[in-house]
Amino acid sequence: MRNCRFAIVGVLVAMLALSAIAGQTAAPTDLEVLTKALGQPLTALQGKKPACTATLDIHFRHGKLDETGQIALARGEDGRFALSVTTRLLSFALVRDAKATRLLVPSKKVAIIGEGPAPQQSDLEPSRLFLNIVAGLPPEAQAMVGLLHTAEPGAVALLLQQLAQLHRAPAQADKPASPTFVAGRPIAKGTLAITLAPDASSVRQLSWNAGATHATIAIAIQDKAVMPSTSTEGLKVLNVPRAELEEMVGRGLAAFVRILRYSASGTLPRDGERTAGRGRLVVKDGRRLVMLQGTPYEIGHQHGRLLGKGMGRLIDGVLFTVGLYYSVEKRVWFLDVMRGAWKRLLPHIPKDYLEEMRGLADGSGQPLERVQLSNVFPALFHCSGFAVFGKATQGGKLYHGRVLDYMTDVGLQRDAAVFVVKKDGAIPFANVSYAGFIGSVSGMNAKKVAFGEMGGRGEGWWDGTPMPILMRMGLERANTLADACRIFRETKRTCEYYYVISDGKIPDAVGVAAFPDKIDFLRPGQVHKQLPTPVDDCVLMSSGRRYQHLVRKTKAKYGQIDTAAAIDLMRRPVAMRSNLHDVLFVPQDLVLHVANARGRKPACDQPYARYDLAAILADMAAPPKTK
Repeated sequence: MRNCRFAIVGVLVAMLALSAIAGQTAAPTDLEVLTKALGQPLTALQGKKPACTATLDIHFRHGKLDETGQIALARGEDGRFALSVTTRLLSFALVRDAKATRLLVPSKKVAIIGEGPAPQQSDLEPSRLFLNIVAGLPPEAQAMVGLLHTAEPGAVALLLQQLAQLHRAPAQADKPASPTFVAGRPIAKGTLAITLAPDASSVRQLSWNAGATHATIAIAIQDKAVMPSTSTEGLKVLNVPRAELEEMVGRGLAAFVRILRYSASGTLPRDGERTAGRGRLVVKDGRRLVMLQGTPYEIGHQHGRLLGKGMGRLIDGVLFTVGLYYSVEKRVWFLDVMRGAWKRLLPHIPKDYLEEMRGLADGSGQPLERVQLSNVFPALFHCSGFAVFGKATQGGKLYHGRVLDYMTDVGLQRDAAVFVVKKDGAIPFANVSYAGFIGSVSGMNAKKVAFGEMGGRGEGWWDGTPMPILMRMGLERANTLADACRIFRETKRTCEYYYVISDGKIPDAVGVAAFPDKIDFLRPGQVHKQLPTPVDDCVLMSSGRRYQHLVRKTKAKYGQIDTAAAIDLMRRPVAMRSNLHDVLFVPQDLVLHVANARGRKPACDQPYARYDLAAILADMAAPPKTK
């Protein structure tokens, strides 16, 4: 018995010894290797290091395009952080500490500095900026980034293995022994590879390949904060309020990510219907129809309640994303420029529209100043327009085309809408516009008068009525083409703009060349130095080669133009790549056909939706339906 006990003890000791030896010599599993490598980058990402610097060297190749760049993010113990970006097109450094926030762009010879205490709830505070940017990513990417920001390395490694089907690639004799994991499942239609340091202590490189497209990100992490230089030697310094600088940079960057995501996806809104007071929003086949009625304030309030999120995106895109670009490019503070413009424009804006903006601010929850500034945003449109009738068309019917080429890169098309408005004491009208914008660049009223606009030069000529408000005035007040011409002639105007105005009752149309100090009305077929090839019963307005193409296409279909042919006149190359929306008005029938850009795809390549203004107005006049 005693010998048996000794034998059992001996066996147990031997098993323990073998287990210890095995633990010392057995190769770690793929999961253990990946877990160890993820420890360093996750610790830095999650802010668990008191000070660190992460440097990403990026190489992207697609066909003939071959770009490199570097992003460095440094974080210090006292709340300091810096973001440095170096690319062929643009390089900048953003540095934030207890004393100031600095944006330095040496290539543009400008430094924008906001001094003083850091603002409360800053959009540039690292964790908030991170969350705002992540919110612009697709849901699956949000979930993954959220996991990276909170989970332990082992959990992240296990999830990557399961979701991406990561497996360790065999070592190659002709290359250093750096462990590499390859995704067995396609990631964004490409193959992802993760290369570790030779000792598997950290992640060194991410690679992604999809046919002719190749991207690599080399990763280096240091356990100290390496802050970029904040020298302003040779730079123009703009001293601005720190809170405004942090909001513009923080919200501008977050909006830029959202814009990129939308540009790639072109996601349409979900179909459905909502009401706000007497206002109604109907989304059908991904297209918004917004019906508003009442006093100016009520119309604005309904608009804000129905399209509040779109109003926020308009502000982010126009005031912050474009504003940041403008401030760097022009080396002036965009918000101050806009405030100066508003001060000069204000005396020339009728009170009705100021009340509508106040209602829009209250309904959307946005600050009134931002609503005002985004609604008088100085724009230089590069568009085309035409009106054809009489001998040029089948049956002499009037077709009025309007091609808006403008700022698809800002994502305005995401919040496109057709507004039908019945304001107390005004002519009802249809306005092809965007959430949060009360002005008009394309519209037709119930008296069969239609308007389209084309931009020219003259930024800074702001002592007059803003162009979009002037267009609204025409829609609400013009019973005839003559009325419209009188309104445009008698109203004090701002920058150089061109218009096509038509009246389906006659039918007839004019081209308008409007400047602050003079205005010219061009009759159909009239010669003008900028429009040298007139066509009878036609008003054709564009510029350069696009004008030549418009004339050629009109002549080719002369006498046979119908709805389909008129729409064809608005296709490329008359439309530009930045084609935001196209509208074909058929004023005699009170019908408009509308196409909006979708993602990166121009409006002229999208299907048109038909709107019957008379039928919509009749529906708005009917008693509310009981449920």
